[in-house]
Order: sequence, then structure tokens, then C-alpha cells
Amino acid sequence: MPCLENIDRSPLHFSFLRDAKVHGIYYTSLSKYLKRYPCVRKEHFHDFYSILLFNRGHSFIRINNNSFEVNPGTICLVAPNQLHSFEEFRDVGGTAILFCQDFYVEEFSFVRLLNIFSYTSSINGHINNPCISLSDSDFESITSLSRSIETEYEKYTPSNNSSPIIRSLLNVLLLKFAGLYGEKTDRKVNGEHSLIHELSRMVDFHFVNEHQIGFYTSAFNISEKQLNDICNRHFSCGLKKILTDRLMQEARKLLMSSGMTVAEISYKLHFDDNSYFNKVFKRQIGLTPKRFREIHRKLVP
Repeated sequence: MPCLENIDRSPLHFSFLRDAKVHGIYYTSLSKYLKRYPCVRKEHFHDFYSILLFNRGHSFIRINNNSFEVNPGTICLVAPNQLHSFEEFRDVGGTAILFCQDFYVEEFSFVRLLNIFSYTSSINGHINNPCISLSDSDFESITSLSRSIETEYEKYTPSNNSSPIIRSLLNVLLLKFAGLYGEKTDRKVNGEHSLIHELSRMVDFHFVNEHQIGFYTSAFNISEKQLNDICNRHFSCGLKKILTDRLMQEARKLLMSSGMTVAEISYKLHFDDNSYFNKVFKRQIGLTPKRFREIHRKLVP
């Protein structure tokens, strides 16, 4: 089913992929994706993550007003809310894997996800290349993982274990990308690796109880500015946004999968009051918690 033209410049939501077989992730060939949803050829953005693997043809993809060359053996990552288009594509083949943040964070680190896709962002005026070319052996390793995801995706049923298997394979794929992009870029991280690893662990463990940046700066014995500078270098956003996004991910999960009231969810996530929780949720998601639950519960198998 083709998508509607994105006239109002609002982001495309994952639900526009009407033929997705697994809630939260979509696997298809690049040619089928562009044919089924022709509007994505033109400049657009969406609220989910994209992995593009190119095995045929030569062209350019435009991301945030920068043009990047793609050839056989190229991989490309597109983060949520990055303006991009495929208008110049001619006889280009490959694979598209599209997935929601919530699908991945169901089992794995949100901070890790941010870190991997930060390679696609412009940091301190330096444009990081979201597209990198791989050696034949590296590309074969990536496509082998991709085919394993395809196998599980195609045999998915609501009653089997394909969804967590796909998530685990996706995690391995992203870890591979982290290593490959790290080798290809000149980003200076030095001793910050261990801090980022520990911050990831701390956020996933404490985000419900500790909403304030001061808790994390005290743990690392550094200033708020220092910690935010590190976060911006690695994630293109400050720690406050990371904490808020993680809370909202948990809120969405509870709204879709539990019978808790909105007030109970607000209390569970340690918000001062229900009205403030509603305000933060609507500001971040664009819907009230109640409306989000009404819409999205219909989409979950």
C-alpha cells in the first residue's frame, strides 16, 4: 500500500509500513521498498531507524542536505528525523532494514543505539559519513547476518520466538557496525569509551529512579558541562534528552503491554505528578498517553 505524500513535513511513523510482518521491524529489498512506497524517493524523514545495504548499482543518497555516494558493498545508516531522499536512484539494488527504537530497546541498551547511529550525525560542524564502503569479506559478513534476519522475519508468527531472535541478530549487526564505523572515522574518543560504557549501564539501571543529571555527574565526579559535552560528542544530544527518551520508551512499553492506568505508570516512573507526566509525554511523542494507547494497541499483535 503506497504511503501518502508527506505534504505537512511531519515524520513518517512506522505504521505507514502496512505490510510489515513483525511489529517494530521491517525487512525488504530496496527495490520493493521504493516501488511500494514511492513517496520515500522524495525528501522525507521518519521516526524510526534505517539500515541500507547496497549490492548493485551506483548512485547517491541525500541526507540532511549532503550527498553521499553508494556503490556495491556500501552500507548506510539513517537515524530518525534525518531528512533524506532517493531521487537519484537508478538500477540500485540492496536490502532495507527499518526498525523502531522500542523494538531494539525491549532487550538492549538505548544508549548503545544512540552511540552507533551518532556516526550519521554532524558533530561540532564535522559531517560524519553515514555511508561507508566495505571490503568484500566485511560486506559478506554483514549480508550473512542480514540473511539470517530475513529468514526469521519470513517465518515469524505471533506464537514463535522469531521476534526475540530477530532482535538478537539485529543487536549483533549493530555491534558489527559500531566496529566498522569506528575504524572508518577519525572521531577522537580515547579514554571516553569506558565512561560511555558505564554511562550506558547506569542509565539502563537507574533511569526510573534518577531523572536528574546531578546523580550521574556525581557518579563520574565531573561537571554537568563535561558530561554533556561527552554526550554530544557521542550521541549528538545532551544527557537530559537521553534520560527523557529512555523514560518515554518505558512509558510507551507500559502503555502498550500492561493494564496499568496512566496515573499508575506516572507513579511507577517516579514523575512528580500525573499532569507533568502527561505534559512531558505529549511534548515528546505528540500524543497524550491515553491517545497513544488507543492508537498503538491496535497495531500490536
